[in-house]
Amino acid sequence: MRRVVLLVAVLAIALPTAAHAVWGGQEDLTHPSVGAMYFDFMGNGVAVPDGLVCSGSYAGRSKNGANDVFLTAGHCMPPPELGIPASALLVSFDRDGRDGVSSPIKALSYQQMPGFNQNVGDLHDLAVLLLPAGSVPAGTPAVQLPRAGYLDELKAAGTLKFRIADIVGYGATPSWDPAGPTQFVFDGVRRSGTSTIIGLDKANLHFTQNRNGNGTGAGVCFGDSGSPQFDRGTLLVLSVTSYGNGQCNSNNQNYRVDTPLARQFLGQFLTLP
Repeated sequence: MRRVVLLVAVLAIALPTAAHAVWGGQEDLTHPSVGAMYFDFMGNGVAVPDGLVCSGSYAGRSKNGANDVFLTAGHCMPPPELGIPASALLVSFDRDGRDGVSSPIKALSYQQMPGFNQNVGDLHDLAVLLLPAGSVPAGTPAVQLPRAGYLDELKAAGTLKFRIADIVGYGATPSWDPAGPTQFVFDGVRRSGTSTIIGLDKANLHFTQNRNGNGTGAGVCFGDSGSPQFDRGTLLVLSVTSYGNGQCNSNNQNYRVDTPLARQFLGQFLTLP
């Protein structure tokens, strides 16, 4: 039990504010490649909504054919000093965990991007879970990774700022209307919405989560870390959810997958375009 508490606490403070569920959207029926990562705190191979740690996506079969690859954020990985084995991490693509999480898959290993959280300007916030080959439900489409420098190309062409992206993930839905601190409701349901791109730097893609102004009325929150942001209407991953503010209603920073460093890491496991 102490390990469970430590894992939750450490993951909660791994970044300025770890982002975790899509709010302002709708229950998602169209992105079966987006799944959730659970911690097996009971040690029985059963995933329960209370054990949800992060979101992520099926990125396809590994280069060597030995694994299915689940893409998520680096800060979703247990710190090595906790000694948590890969088998304690479960992945499910069940879109609704309210009546129990179906078909959890035990990870065989997990790999965090080298240099994670060592540079405030580039957090190296990527990770993969290596699952048994063929364990992802049959017919699940793999998400697509962009070519090198794709976001830089969009910026140079003037088509990046205020571009709308699809966001998909699991986790908490915030409520700001009652008096007092922000309230969060969690039900383990996959939801999707849209978000507006407002900026780009060498490591992160920036989105606005303001319900007013140039926001879309949707965003990510606690439970969406590692979830993909898609070029709208496609399965092309622009970035993965990294961090934002504690009320889930301001700007959000998401880690790019098209940079040389990101591709160097991901290219160890996946065939890149």
